[in-house]
Parts: sequence; C-alpha cells; structure tokens
Amino acid sequence: MGIGLGIFLVVIGAVLAYGITADVAGLDLDAIGMIFMVAGVAVVVLTIILMMVRRDRTRQSLHDDSDVI
Repeated sequence: MGIGLGIFLVVIGAVLAYGITADVAGLDLDAIGMIFMVAGVAVVVLTIILMMVRRDRTRQSLHDDSDVI
C-alpha cells in the first residue's frame, strides 16, 4: 500500500507541477506539485526501509524446535 501511495503522490505532483498551466489565485501549483512529489518519494523510501527491517526481524526470530512435539 505504501509504495502505491507514494507513486500516486508523485504522479499527482508531476501533473500539478508540469501539466497544469492555469493560474489559481492564492495557490502556487508548481510548489504544491513539488511538495507532493517529494512526499511521494519519501513514502516510497520509508516503505522500502520498513519492509527491509521487517524482513530481517522475521528472519532472526525463526529457530529450530525439533525436540518439541
């Protein structure tokens, strides 16, 4: 879910920054688009880091209990 959300934010940010040329009073669409893109990249990076930490944690917690019935 995190990677999909990050990609979605990057796409929305790119559309706002580069695709829309309209001027909205009181809003800078280029700045809002850049903020969305940076947030999307941050979400993707954090999701990948959390996935790596979880994978390492589950790998360490496995142990052999062959004598337990």
